[in-house]
Amino acid sequence: MKCIMFDMDGTLIDSIGGWFGSCSYFLKDMNLEETEELKEMFKGKKLYARGIAIKEYYNLDLTADEIYAKNLKYVKEGYDDIYEPKENVIEALDYLKDKGYKISLNTATNIGLCRNCLERTGLIKYFDYIQTCDDCGYLKDDVRYYDWAIKKHNEEVDDIIFFDDTQAPLKTAKKRGIKTVLVYDPLTNGEYFDTTTEFDYKMDTISVENLKKIGL
Repeated sequence: MKCIMFDMDGTLIDSIGGWFGSCSYFLKDMNLEETEELKEMFKGKKLYARGIAIKEYYNLDLTADEIYAKNLKYVKEGYDDIYEPKENVIEALDYLKDKGYKISLNTATNIGLCRNCLERTGLIKYFDYIQTCDDCGYLKDDVRYYDWAIKKHNEEVDDIIFFDDTQAPLKTAKKRGIKTVLVYDPLTNGEYFDTTTEFDYKMDTISVENLKKIGL
């Protein structure tokens, strides 16, 4: 193995709660109640779709784009001042860097949203390159996202392994022949982490000990 691809949110950075909680902050600022019915409508939806649900549920005059922009403001504040690397991540990245692996950040998040966080936490120095969906023009459930990553690493696909906390990107990467590691996050995979056998490896935390267990 020569190259290691890391997702960001929920994998390296403890930010999923901020993404999920942004709608709660929005509703509170609007003096609107986050009902159990609305919470059910949120399940399985990304941030933009949650904004659409809020608009329809409360019949708001705001457009879905306006709601999304307001929610992103809360997320940006989290990246700027709050979100931190997950437990053991810094030590693990130091270990991988010392071992000479090529390391990339492969995220769906716009770099303008998260750059301050990467710089503030010191994570940015570990990456040989950063790939976002905006950069390559493909979502992470599109195999072409991984074609782009493989070309960027300039190595054989057998020499690449990908860490993520969600199923769709890992399944797509696996179709392309990339080794996959499901990283535990209670908000994104807590319901199926213990039972799934779809991926090459699973980690409850990205630690030096766990990396050694899979041969890194």
